[in-house]
Amino acid sequence: MEGICTCGAKLVEDAMFCHRCGRPLREISPGGVEPEPQPAEVLPAETAALLDEVAAVPAPINFHNGSAVRVGFLAATIVQLAVTLAAAAGASILMPLMLFAGGFYSVFLYRRRTGEGVSIRNGARIGWMTGVFSFVIMTVLFTVGMAALAGSDQLLKAYKDSAANLGLPPDSADQMQKLLNDPGALALSIVLGLAIQFLFLTLLCSVGGAVGARLNPERKS
Repeated sequence: MEGICTCGAKLVEDAMFCHRCGRPLREISPGGVEPEPQPAEVLPAETAALLDEVAAVPAPINFHNGSAVRVGFLAATIVQLAVTLAAAAGASILMPLMLFAGGFYSVFLYRRRTGEGVSIRNGARIGWMTGVFSFVIMTVLFTVGMAALAGSDQLLKAYKDSAANLGLPPDSADQMQKLLNDPGALALSIVLGLAIQFLFLTLLCSVGGAVGARLNPERKS
């Protein structure tokens, strides 16, 4: 049966609002409104499993890896100390063995500090970083020594002493004297010497690191 609105308008059957004043004629049940879907929550077990998978991935071995940098620098410092002591004792021939041992020790130290397995490739990288730090330390010491001995006869005297310890021929001192009198040739020899030293240090330390990783292979999960 049709009704009359309070405004006096005649209502249409089953109307929800008055067509004249807009007054609601019935209450809207909230049950008819569908709730918005909520995002599914990640279960704690799934989160823990995901974190375990992320933690299981070893950090890349490069100069952005703080542990690898600290281990490489520490091993290089020990190598430089051992080389200096060996040179003072007239045992410079042991330098290749010390560099190899430095790369080997760096892998051992990295595995011990991080608890991660080290592959042969990563072992060579850690050893290479140790060689780079060894080169930097030796270059700094060499530069300081050259600056301290420049302009005096002490540089030639130091070379004669080193040549005698290494068993070089006596005329090598005369060749060194000629080299010191030619700045261009001296600069070129220093650059070539540093390049050869860099390859020598990094190669031996890399081999030592690879061998260290090979003797204690990467753990399989």
